[in-house]
Amino acid sequence: MKICFLGCGNIAQAIIDGLLKNGISSSDIACIERNEQRVESLRAQNLKIIKLEDLALIDLDLIVLAVKPKDALSAEKSISKMAPKVAILSVVAGIEIEKYSQPHCIIRAMPNTACAFCKGVTALYAEDHNSTAFNNANKLFTRVGHVLVLQSEEEMHRFTSIIGSGQAFLFQVLNIYLQELEKIASSNHVAAKSMFQDFISSLGDSFSQDQNFESLISKIKSPGGTTQAGLESLEKNNLDMILQAAFKAAEDRSIEISNEK
Repeated sequence: MKICFLGCGNIAQAIIDGLLKNGISSSDIACIERNEQRVESLRAQNLKIIKLEDLALIDLDLIVLAVKPKDALSAEKSISKMAPKVAILSVVAGIEIEKYSQPHCIIRAMPNTACAFCKGVTALYAEDHNSTAFNNANKLFTRVGHVLVLQSEEEMHRFTSIIGSGQAFLFQVLNIYLQELEKIASSNHVAAKSMFQDFISSLGDSFSQDQNFESLISKIKSPGGTTQAGLESLEKNNLDMILQAAFKAAEDRSIEISNEK
């Protein structure tokens, strides 16, 4: 499969990293990027750097549109002009398929940055789920993690908030954990980060053994103990409502973006 990325910011780079880890040849990936610093990084991965007008000269299976939302529609028109027969895989948040000039050529995807470690979760939607291009997009993201095919494009807003933005919310919480640990291990922050890495890894290991959170919590807390006191504080301060509000804010912003164009 031959792919070209138009825009190589964080999410595009995560997908590229995952594809390279999974055995995709760097010769099968082309990139269109204006930022010189990113260009140097891409070249260091032996990726081909091309210009927009070069799209008409190379054979491609998919063009990944990974620009900022404000630039997405004009970029899609340029792609359609240069390579009208190539399907466009858009990872742009908030821009619905019908807003593009060639909706039938658009596949929407919402991946997260865990794609870099081949542990991504990607929502996928298109008007035609049976097309060759859609199957290619599905195969591409299966190489870098899990794929959830959506039956309605409207579901993309909610998915964006939970999986796309949700990672950052968890990182924000985990950063507080790390800061507290570093206060205790103030003389050795390197050791603290190593401990913290194992701490995070152990959470995944625990979930792989027991996928019931109530059960996992019960193995840690004891009646009247320290964990019970902390959990009661979290409940009193409405932790669940705080996170749900963050999901709702991200979802609302996704909807706003779709209405801005």
